[in-house]
Amino acid sequence: MQLLEACKHLIEDRPLQRLGIAPHSLRTVSAEHLQTVLSAPEVQGLPVHMHIAEQPAEVAECRSVLGARPIDWLLGNFDVDSRWCLVHATHVTASELRDAAASGAIAGLCPTTEADLGDGLFKAEAWMAAGGGFGIGSDSNLRVSVTEELRLLESGCRLRKMRRNVLTDEGKSCARTIYDRAVAGGALALAQQTGKIAPGCRADLVELDTGHPLLEGRSNDAIIDTWVFAGGSAMVRSVWVAGNRLVAQGRHVRKAELEAPFRRAMKELL
Repeated sequence: MQLLEACKHLIEDRPLQRLGIAPHSLRTVSAEHLQTVLSAPEVQGLPVHMHIAEQPAEVAECRSVLGARPIDWLLGNFDVDSRWCLVHATHVTASELRDAAASGAIAGLCPTTEADLGDGLFKAEAWMAAGGGFGIGSDSNLRVSVTEELRLLESGCRLRKMRRNVLTDEGKSCARTIYDRAVAGGALALAQQTGKIAPGCRADLVELDTGHPLLEGRSNDAIIDTWVFAGGSAMVRSVWVAGNRLVAQGRHVRKAELEAPFRRAMKELL
């Protein structure tokens, strides 16, 4: 609880940050410690992020020590709900997936990291069919790209199902579907009013460069389809966070200030 209190103090004057708790996984936190932490009054109502069923070895170890598969055990011992973010959740049975989706928990997906580590593919189409929400992140991968994560998420489903446009909601294109779902699920995982342009929501905005040659003649969902499946960061013109522009003309507004110390840090590390 001392660490939690210290973090709470650090973010007192940082309105864009939200306090949460992140016990790493069932491989690194004992059942007793997890129960102690999650039952403490100080953490009630806070977001809970936890790696779960990331690798087959984790599943086997959990069954050996706890007598159940990771998600089955977690759902059987805690009141998992919408404040939970189950990170990876790659190796799950059909019943685990169905029960986890029904709990309201968000799946925290990191497709490029999961690919980099060779961990496997999340069953996104089954999760969506069960009503599950998801957000995306980068975990340990050095690349940070919304489009790469979303593109690989859909590509993995296509490779497994051997057809195109797997993750598609009625009336929406594929990229529109996964982008809308990712921003909505990410907002829930962060417990912040973000992810849409609406009263009471934070003004987090991304502007694409309509002059980019790949966007020539594109309109409506074709724009976001092109960005996700054919483009990337080079198409981003501006980014606003809480109404403050942090990227202008494709460059971070503090790039010149931050580049030199970044280079020094890299040299020291190497």
